[in-house]
Amino acid sequence: MSCPHVAAAAALIKAAHPDWSSAAIRSALMTTSTQTNNVGTPITDANENPATPFHYGSGHFQPAKAIDPGLVYDSNYTDYLLFLCNYNNTVKNVDPSFTCPKKFTSPSNLNYPTVTASFINGEVLVYRTVTNVGAEGSVYNLSIETPVGYSVKISPTTLNFVRPGERKTFTITIKPENGVTKDDYAFGSYTWSDRIHSVRSPIVVR
Repeated sequence: MSCPHVAAAAALIKAAHPDWSSAAIRSALMTTSTQTNNVGTPITDANENPATPFHYGSGHFQPAKAIDPGLVYDSNYTDYLLFLCNYNNTVKNVDPSFTCPKKFTSPSNLNYPTVTASFINGEVLVYRTVTNVGAEGSVYNLSIETPVGYSVKISPTTLNFVRPGERKTFTITIKPENGVTKDDYAFGSYTWSDRIHSVRSPIVVR
């Protein structure tokens, strides 16, 4: 039943923001989700063990909050084609007229409201860009829930927006600590907050 519920919520957001892209709508639903259930306790799996993003994704979506997410991670058609450039000739099956550049960005840099990195050797550098869909003069500060066994650094740690529609790019650096077991996944998150909105993104690393 999740598909029709999410589709209906997306339709409501589109009605409120007809100029938003599908990526912006998806971002709003994901970054405003909650990781607690309807009685306010953490979501669990079928065995009553603590759930992870592999079970619930970003969490339970909250349509009322998604209408006003504060920030969104937006992407356009070309961004997805550049993402597909990493996978042999896949892009030609989608758009035969598109030619991949000689140098294209890593798939981890698709402007998606989550961060996933596997088989990390050394450190991984990821870029993300958020668009202000809230008020002018908004200031967002960062908080990080670090995955066990890894360090996560994000720069800058404060985003100052002068006007709605303004975009800001930040970098995420993930590095394994000595002795971490790379066979296991670790989970964390980072959140941008202006004390009105909380824009949360999961982190999954191995």
